[in-house]
Amino acid sequence: MRLPSLRSLEAALAVARLGSLAAAGDEIAMSVPALSRRIAQLESDLEVRLFDRVSRGVVVTPAGEAFLARVAPVLTELRQASREARGEHDHVVRLSTVPTFATRWLLPRLNRFERENPDIEVDVQTSAVLEDLDARNLDAVIRLSTSTAEATVPTLPIHLYPVWSPDHLSGISDAADLLRHRLLGPNHRPEFWQEWLEAHPLDQGEIRIRPVDSVLLYERTLCGDGIAIGIEPLVTPLIEQGRLVGLTRYRVSSGRAFHLIERGGQRSRPAQRVMSWLRQEFAKSAHPPRAAGSDGPAAASRPAD
Repeated sequence: MRLPSLRSLEAALAVARLGSLAAAGDEIAMSVPALSRRIAQLESDLEVRLFDRVSRGVVVTPAGEAFLARVAPVLTELRQASREARGEHDHVVRLSTVPTFATRWLLPRLNRFERENPDIEVDVQTSAVLEDLDARNLDAVIRLSTSTAEATVPTLPIHLYPVWSPDHLSGISDAADLLRHRLLGPNHRPEFWQEWLEAHPLDQGEIRIRPVDSVLLYERTLCGDGIAIGIEPLVTPLIEQGRLVGLTRYRVSSGRAFHLIERGGQRSRPAQRVMSWLRQEFAKSAHPPRAAGSDGPAAASRPAD
């Protein structure tokens, strides 16, 4: 069997990460028609559909998700081996985080940082587990947890509130209205809905929460599949764009936060610059301006654990 081209695999990974042909094309310097042809050829070579086209972009199929999950670390290792063979080390800064944080928070900001710092290359890897920094040669990891024993910079707090597509759902003004709709939650983080429900008790017998792959949670919500638990700051851009709206006056402070855990010891100058930039971005996201599309100030919140 002929192996797919590296360019096609890189294109597919960019589309999967960004959920948009246009955004992926901008990232990898490829026109949308050329990118579409690359994806179509890859799907033809593999004889499997990797993406479903939806009104607001593309979503990865289960088969595509399984395939790309195996391809991504292979390409990462190949890039690293190539850099090391060329003697390129010091300017590369390696980060690992969970996929949703990478796509919804980190990558949109990283494009601007790399344009302003062309001498630094930030290698973002995704994983659902907390990795050993030294074993994987990582400079830092960003992870979601209640607390950590590692040295951290100030954390990025999380706030929760229900969100939905204004194009598909309406007539939702208080917590009780949620019972008329399907609730969607990240499949590996059921505690987020539970945290919110503890602060706003509803008839538990009437509540059914459908687990959804965390990477696809807001894509499903944008398509009108139901009401999702909004995880701020990940959902903030969609609220600001008016693509989702939410019960922000029922906003709850989560007991969890994103932590930036840095590798100990002496850091390269590029790593120091990236860490300083991440601290600044954490601080800005922790105190954002009031989002458009909100329904008022928070009326229900509790301190993080």
